[in-house]
Amino acid sequence: MVWKGSSFWLWALVLLLGLLSSEGKALSAGYPSKPVELVIPWPAGGRSDISTRLMAPFLEKNLGVPVVVINKVGGGGILGMAHVRDAKPDGYTLSSGGMAMANFQYQKPGNLSLWDYTWIARVYWTPQVLAVNVKSPFKDLKGLVDFAKANPGKLRHGNTATGSTTHMCSEDYAKKFGLKFTQVPYKGEGDTVKGIGSGEVDFAFGLMLVFRPLLEDGKLRILGVADEKRNPLFPQVPTFREQGYDFSAPTWEALHAPKGLPPDVYQKISEAARKSLTDPDLIGKFGKIGMNISHQAGSEFTEWLKTYDKEIKDLTMELGLQYKK
Repeated sequence: MVWKGSSFWLWALVLLLGLLSSEGKALSAGYPSKPVELVIPWPAGGRSDISTRLMAPFLEKNLGVPVVVINKVGGGGILGMAHVRDAKPDGYTLSSGGMAMANFQYQKPGNLSLWDYTWIARVYWTPQVLAVNVKSPFKDLKGLVDFAKANPGKLRHGNTATGSTTHMCSEDYAKKFGLKFTQVPYKGEGDTVKGIGSGEVDFAFGLMLVFRPLLEDGKLRILGVADEKRNPLFPQVPTFREQGYDFSAPTWEALHAPKGLPPDVYQKISEAARKSLTDPDLIGKFGKIGMNISHQAGSEFTEWLKTYDKEIKDLTMELGLQYKK
């Protein structure tokens, strides 16, 4: 047969694409065949580091290859996030996180986007709580809210950094209930807790995991849990809703990979994540540190993320925290 004109190049292109597709399927069919890198964009000791290191051995068991946890720190998390975004989408580079990225994509340079990743599974969904110093005059949320309404800007909120999750949470709460707080930014969760403990700030939003040491030492008081139900480890602490304030403030992370993950590789990681995150042993380990595993499949989580992304963008613009080129 004689090939003429454009027909030859068309068939050549079809043949090439077929070969590339077959090669890609052959490579992904053997997945995984080497260690998987699990990247944490934050320093050791924080909630992302703790939760990811708890999960890693279970992923390792269900994937059948070593899962190597790496802290890739720099640029306030951006270095690690960019590393994962730019990695080859072959299933050998994963990360757990996303909530900070939702804020940073509108606040900081670096061209980050939630949509540069393949979202595999939600890992945890843990509510924030509101903490005050044990010497604080506030014994419940009503007392704090009433004072804030009568004294706009007088209450000092300690956040973990300008534009951080805790900053955005407190501003969202203030917006919903007609309040105004003075924001005091710190360099991370540890410094924020010290600020409450010393009386430098009046209150702070954050995770029970972070406040627990000073709480157990009798130095802090938790006024409420921003969730629909009480924390089983601290059943004496009422929810915001129980106190008349319909407010929910989850902290979450999700397992993700670079965009373009082959479907069969995605399926293998997704199944390993499902088995890991529904394992009673891992659920118990998370529970002991005050965090709630809440597995959600990638497709469902991605749909939810679209709404969350819009809400974060709107709040960022309203507060004037957006990155200005």
